[in-house]
Amino acid sequence: MDYNWITKKDWSKEDELYLRKRNVSNKGSREFEHLIGSIYSHKMKRGVQYESFWGECLFYYLLELDPVTIRYYEQPVFVPIRKLTREHLLKEDDHVPDVLTFRDGSRPNLIQIKGGNKKAEQKPNLFKACEDFAKQRGWEYSLVNPKVTIPEIIKENILWLVNYLRPREYFSDFIPEVNRRVKYLHKVEVIRLAKSFEPKVDYRHVLPLIFHLIATGSLMTNINKKIDHTSEVSFGTIFDDINLLFERE
Repeated sequence: MDYNWITKKDWSKEDELYLRKRNVSNKGSREFEHLIGSIYSHKMKRGVQYESFWGECLFYYLLELDPVTIRYYEQPVFVPIRKLTREHLLKEDDHVPDVLTFRDGSRPNLIQIKGGNKKAEQKPNLFKACEDFAKQRGWEYSLVNPKVTIPEIIKENILWLVNYLRPREYFSDFIPEVNRRVKYLHKVEVIRLAKSFEPKVDYRHVLPLIFHLIATGSLMTNINKKIDHTSEVSFGTIFDDINLLFERE
């Protein structure tokens, strides 16, 4: 089967089929409240709800930065679950996994996101039900623990870079010149590159453009070090480092 999602133009069928099946809430919390909220998705062109900041929200930010993730749907499907009640009666219920992703070149991946401070597993019967549901549709099924498995410095960089995903109106005017200067300098500090535009333009207008090009995969820097004005950039993409974060557990 062709998984060339980047060439797919019409997602209206998927938009309807995988419409959010439930709204996130604090229902069921015991000793603490979930940090619920929403982010604006540049890929989906709408708000995306999350129930855990360090779980779902962090992972959605990662999907936003990942250039290979073309589309994703939160709370996308009902997975039928059979369980035995205390009265030893067989009861059918529904489970809603957290997200369905479409990454270019890969099968769709149905994902359950855990956001605790320790690596969490899923109950075996629940995991198998979700895995079987995915297999029947030719999908993968994964369990991810982003708060635990993503290094602290990369988490900080993810939260930093997502602020620069939205392009500003003037960016397109300066991108060709940024590219020419990076090509000439090969590797250069962000601040030096930005200040090389003076006095033609205030360097503070160029800084967000450079971070935007890193966030969108046009410029490369070391995401295992704190990204700031002292970071060195060159031609390339941070995708290779980001791709490692999608390895199945």
